[in-house]
Amino acid sequence: MKTIDLTAIQVHFDATTFSRESFASAMDRYVRLARGLWRGERHVTVFPEFFPTFLYPAFRGMTLKGGPGKILLKYALKNTGLSLNPLRQAFLNHALEIELFYRETFGALAGEFKTYLLAPSILMPEVDFESSRGTFLRDKRLYNMAYLFSPQGRLIAKIAKRNLTDAESRILFSRGSSFGNIAETSIGTLGVAICYDMFFESEVRRLDSSGCEILLVPSCNFAPWKAHLNGSTQERVWFRDGPISASKDRENIRFLVNAMAVGDIGGQTAQGRSSIWHNGKVLAISREVEREDVVNAIVELDFYPGGL
Repeated sequence: MKTIDLTAIQVHFDATTFSRESFASAMDRYVRLARGLWRGERHVTVFPEFFPTFLYPAFRGMTLKGGPGKILLKYALKNTGLSLNPLRQAFLNHALEIELFYRETFGALAGEFKTYLLAPSILMPEVDFESSRGTFLRDKRLYNMAYLFSPQGRLIAKIAKRNLTDAESRILFSRGSSFGNIAETSIGTLGVAICYDMFFESEVRRLDSSGCEILLVPSCNFAPWKAHLNGSTQERVWFRDGPISASKDRENIRFLVNAMAVGDIGGQTAQGRSSIWHNGKVLAISREVEREDVVNAIVELDFYPGGL
């Protein structure tokens, strides 16, 4: 048994977050705060869902009003080109540029701080590299996608959201069913369920049967956290049907890390409490609903023989 820090970064975002300089500085600051909490031999750091999407350059010249869905459509209409799908093409025009910044920013953080790092998910196509072609787009579909990096700063997995909300389906997203969401690492098997995926028993069961030991869940919730929902509250339903259900009495899943984004974009507020779980019981949880936070728990897990 060796000790591992599990860290959920609760990012606060607003319209001022998305210049590249301020974004990179903020992400660095979050990981430095996390490092101050680390006491384990190895580290796993999880960022939330979706907010880096607003790094696409034309957002900087827009008035961000109307909530995320309307803002994405406004961006697309402002940047349409001659395409059979001009809304999608608006994002593809800058995809290689954004992917490079995203990959270099979070890869550098993983390498500098020697942590497995799940970068925040972002609206992005699948980008690949081939020696004679350089970097290129695999196809023109857009996914809610997150990159997983090793402590050496190397990209080890790309994960795309497999189950889309109605709002995501109506806008621009494609389902990421063709992407894997398991990574074998030197500290064990990491699995990823991007937000809504955590609430599907079929997804959690497949992750569990694939050997996932630590389930990483980046999320962004735009429903009022304390609002009434189905005879309970959004908060209680989230925990009951999400982290508790996904981590309790599983064959292989031992720990779950749920990192949530909070803040305001276009007048719509994201709320939540980042948390870390073991077998349906909370190990650490943020006290904040609308403010940034860093949540950490030190756990024990068998390392693979020969692991770093």
